[in-house]
Amino acid sequence: MNIRTIFEDNISEYSDLVDRDVAENMGRMYYRGIAAHSPEDNRLLSLLIWELKSVESSHDTESDIKWLYAVEPSYLEELLADYHKEAIDEDVKRTTFESAAPEDDNTLALGKCGFSLSRTESRDIDVTVKECLELSIAKKKAPHYVQSIVFLDNNEFYQGLMNILFRYDDPALEDLAYLPKDWYEQSVSCYTKTDGKVTGLLLLHVRPSGILVPVLFFAVGADSRMNLIEMLRFSIRKAADIYPENTVIRVHRRNREVTALSGKLFPGKKGEAAISGTRTEAK
Repeated sequence: MNIRTIFEDNISEYSDLVDRDVAENMGRMYYRGIAAHSPEDNRLLSLLIWELKSVESSHDTESDIKWLYAVEPSYLEELLADYHKEAIDEDVKRTTFESAAPEDDNTLALGKCGFSLSRTESRDIDVTVKECLELSIAKKKAPHYVQSIVFLDNNEFYQGLMNILFRYDDPALEDLAYLPKDWYEQSVSCYTKTDGKVTGLLLLHVRPSGILVPVLFFAVGADSRMNLIEMLRFSIRKAADIYPENTVIRVHRRNREVTALSGKLFPGKKGEAAISGTRTEAK
């Protein structure tokens, strides 16, 4: 098989086979991809896209598979061998994945390639704008000092973002500070200021599919707890003003704090049935 690197400039060649919400990320600094083509007719045989995690920690770098495709499962083994070489080059210690298609043959084939598989509930839960608007927190209007980030210029935005990330050691995305300001949804994403400086941010991204994804929710300073509440109130009401009520907001329950908050706001809400896997990438 001929192995090709996938990047921002050629991802469009695979648009029929890669979810557009995954494909949009190929220009980001921690996304990687490879594709295997037939040497005879250049036919695509298999494809893999992944995101590097915990890159700053040389002892705990992970790779999370975001998209997997193969004409048939047998083509995965050679592709994963090439992937392993790239993972080792970037000091990846383990590879993880979660698939909401637990019966997919390609997903199950990963078990033959060194992955420990388990059936689970997806870490993602989907709620709608309507469900958010029905929360008690959304019944009252947010104070005037909470505003959409569209009113921040680039310098103010990035100074505030760096101020927060300096104090927040577990952001959802490691490249938050490197993404252009307009990557973030401009109206529903919001901020608070204290003494003229940005001290709170609730940032969301709109995927090509129209799904809203929260990517940062944090505040610093003496009023941080109240600012968090008011930013959440503001974003819910602003989303209801702008987006259809059936618009999906996808919450990734990546840690205890997010899981606890989502459980408090949306008790009983479950993720889809999924299959997850882990593989150690030993040299």
